[in-house]
Amino acid sequence: MKTLLTLALVLTLGTLATMSAADGNNIICPRCHFPNEARFKYCTKCGTPLPKPERIASAVESTSAPTHLPQEAVLEIGMSRLFHLRDKNVISGKIIDLPGDSMAIIETVDGKLSIPAKEILAEIVEISKVDETQYSGPLLSEDEYSVSLKTPYGVVVVLKKDIQKMDRYFGDTKVSWQEERQRFFTGEELTTIFLDPTASPLPAYSFYVSGLSLGYGFTEDFTLTTKFGSNFSGDLNLEPHVRLYHRSTGSTDLSLALGLRLFSYHKSLDEAEKYSHWIVNKRTGVRRDDYEADEIRAKNIETEDILVDPEEKRFHWATYAVLSRRASLANGRGKWGIHIGAETNALSIKKPELRSDPSDPNNSWEWDKNFTLPYRIWGAWDYDLSKRIKFMMEIFADNGYEALTLSQARRTYFDDTPFHLDSGEGQYKPVDFDFGFLWTMSETFRVGFHWQSPYLAFYWRW
Repeated sequence: MKTLLTLALVLTLGTLATMSAADGNNIICPRCHFPNEARFKYCTKCGTPLPKPERIASAVESTSAPTHLPQEAVLEIGMSRLFHLRDKNVISGKIIDLPGDSMAIIETVDGKLSIPAKEILAEIVEISKVDETQYSGPLLSEDEYSVSLKTPYGVVVVLKKDIQKMDRYFGDTKVSWQEERQRFFTGEELTTIFLDPTASPLPAYSFYVSGLSLGYGFTEDFTLTTKFGSNFSGDLNLEPHVRLYHRSTGSTDLSLALGLRLFSYHKSLDEAEKYSHWIVNKRTGVRRDDYEADEIRAKNIETEDILVDPEEKRFHWATYAVLSRRASLANGRGKWGIHIGAETNALSIKKPELRSDPSDPNNSWEWDKNFTLPYRIWGAWDYDLSKRIKFMMEIFADNGYEALTLSQARRTYFDDTPFHLDSGEGQYKPVDFDFGFLWTMSETFRVGFHWQSPYLAFYWRW
């Protein structure tokens, strides 16, 4: 009897243990109390709907959570980058000490800061290179040329010029590549070189003001500018610039753009003065600029009544196309770009009417028969000497270009139509070149100089 009681007790305890384990791993039916496996939605004995277990709910929630959960930051002395903190502060500096591994002493331009290590969010980066190599790991350091990160297999340093895509995670916050690239490529993309456009538009939602014009970037591919000097004189104008094609990798950019210059009330006199060297005296066959070369009394288009209507104002246009290519330098220290463009204008269709007086052959004029198409063709080059200084060079062919001296350019800029450089002065030079430098003085202000009109360049962009 005693043996039977002992055996019954053992069986009872085993059954209870089994039921307890089943209760922990299975779902008990609320109607018949039958244990069901967690994967079932209905009781396999009576068909009653089973309650959703908490452990299943937590598993589902965990699958929808971000893949990069907050984790302890990897900190090392000498690490130099942006540090994102849990309280949303962002600090740019360099770790100079880690006392006790619980504090980080970060040196910034504003002084030394002591920050608890646990307050610094881990920064995880995922990098895809142009050669399809991929890395993922905590960011150790970053400068304008390279990114250093720690992988499970060692530390790697990747040149920024070789990166095709890079996403960042600060704790559980992701900074996507579309946002990252606005900060990643910090090199200056020029929208003009001297007075000629490149294929690069203004960055989206940015504003631009120079000594000649102002503009706004509406999208990444569309910019609208205007010459405010002409607007002040009543000649309202707009210049839409559209990037038709853009292909970008981590190291190169190729763009093609088309632009229009539209003037609502443009003086025919301005264009006649610009191309006045193509005006020929009918009797002598001498071009107007040859009068000056021969030191004979030069004809003034306005006062000598060479134009039939010197006060005429009409709609005027110009159009251009430009192809630009920018590439990273081999050493990773910046970029260089080449830009090729061509432009023509409304004089290709209709030219200002010239006076022809049969009774006075000396006062009869015509446009040279060789002047059929006004054009400007240019090739320009820019090179990053440093993060703040660019070298620029350009060669151009222009059958309306008249070189101005510094004093002539200054006088033209402040004459009766200020803030633009249209003038009948200068010496005709169908082919010429120019070079100069651009200095980034601050995040918003640039200033430069070169050896052709207008000699001095400056602009704000923000």
